Amino acid sequence: MYAFFAHLHSAASLLSLAATLAWGWAAMNHSAGAGMTGRRKGLYVAAMATTGFAGLTGLAITFAGPWSQMLFPYVGVAAVAGHGMAGKAVKGALMRGGRGITAFGVSLQAAILLAAAGIMATKPF
Repeated sequence: MYAFFAHLHSAASLLSLAATLAWGWAAMNHSAGAGMTGRRKGLYVAAMATTGFAGLTGLAITFAGPWSQMLFPYVGVAAVAGHGMAGKAVKGALMRGGRGITAFGVSLQAAILLAAAGIMATKPF
């Protein structure tokens, strides 16, 4: 069961990164105008949902494996929370038409997920 959730977590993490990059592309595509268009809404929900699912599967392998006494679950929780907060800021900036916050927010979302994936893959501590 642990191996199943570990593979599911890896797949969900990669999918969340891909969905976040697609969401970032749609958010930065200013030819569509300001606001949350239908495509942006769908990609926003996909990015948030897949990241949340990656977090849930991460908790599942935390309880099933030897990770409960290590720092990795907390890195994952911080990554999911940071991704969500940055995504909410981008959504708000899109509604107001702010390009600077939009660019910073989508970059932060991708950086958070890449950093978390790097830490989880290399396990430096």
